[in-house]
Amino acid sequence: MVKEWGSKTSECWLCFDKVTGLVLDGSGLLNGNGGNWWPSVECSSRPVAVKFSGCEDITYNGLTQKDSPRSHISVFSSTNVTFSNIHLIAPENSPNTDGIDISLSHNIHIFSSSITTGDDCVAIKGGSYDINITDVACGPGHGISIGSLGKGGAIDTVQNVNVRHCSFKGTQNGARIKTWPGGRGFVKNIVYENITLINAQFPIIIDQQYSIGASYFNPTATTNAVKVSDVTFKYFRGTCADATAIKLDCDKNLRCGNIVMEHINITSSSPKTPLTVFCQFADVISQFVSIDIKCGSHEDPQAPSPAPIAPPPSLYI
Repeated sequence: MVKEWGSKTSECWLCFDKVTGLVLDGSGLLNGNGGNWWPSVECSSRPVAVKFSGCEDITYNGLTQKDSPRSHISVFSSTNVTFSNIHLIAPENSPNTDGIDISLSHNIHIFSSSITTGDDCVAIKGGSYDINITDVACGPGHGISIGSLGKGGAIDTVQNVNVRHCSFKGTQNGARIKTWPGGRGFVKNIVYENITLINAQFPIIIDQQYSIGASYFNPTATTNAVKVSDVTFKYFRGTCADATAIKLDCDKNLRCGNIVMEHINITSSSPKTPLTVFCQFADVISQFVSIDIKCGSHEDPQAPSPAPIAPPPSLYI
């Protein structure tokens, strides 16, 4: 497959461009044979398996996708797209094999599905709003993420995202918001609710310092940030595989505003490992949280150092 693709520049294998009213319904398997691509072809040169660009009123139901060379599904500049009863599968160590990437799109619905990949189960990127994700089993993978946003000083916005009745099993992250220092824009009106954790490594993360090397991409990284506000984490239960169950690493100047945590009951997968919280520059309202949340600042010598949770900057996309 790699040899046949040759020097072709198309960024997708199955591409749907400016299509309206399409229904893809069935129980078949799309095998992207990613194992032939991952060891030898850079991510930017690998195709997405299925891409919807400039589409409206799309229904995608029942299909299974396996081993995409890159992301399994991309939704770009599209409206009213529904994914249901789909299964996306790739090995845990397969690089950049996101389940569903969403950007510049709205009214996107994902429900009653399973996503087992080597990267984000779902990644919601700039220009997206009114996203609903319900009853999705994620894991392994990197969780259901908003971002990354603001890379290289970009202006990105994401709002009105609801993630409900989902599970994270053996994932690197769970509910995650990730922005690059130096970016601009906002993330707001986000809800993660009724979440089940099964040995998830880092269950709850807001990371506005997404890359230590971000200043290399944007010299204004120390003065700008994507504003994060009105985020609710509610009814989380289950086990955490790492010591840091909650990480809120927010920007010193903008701060994370109105971060609500209610009924969070996370326990350690290892009885000998007490769970901790890293929190700085966040305004948190919490009740019925099993771990004490105290927010510090860089000036506070008692504030713990954040745990390393991501690969080297060269792997960020």
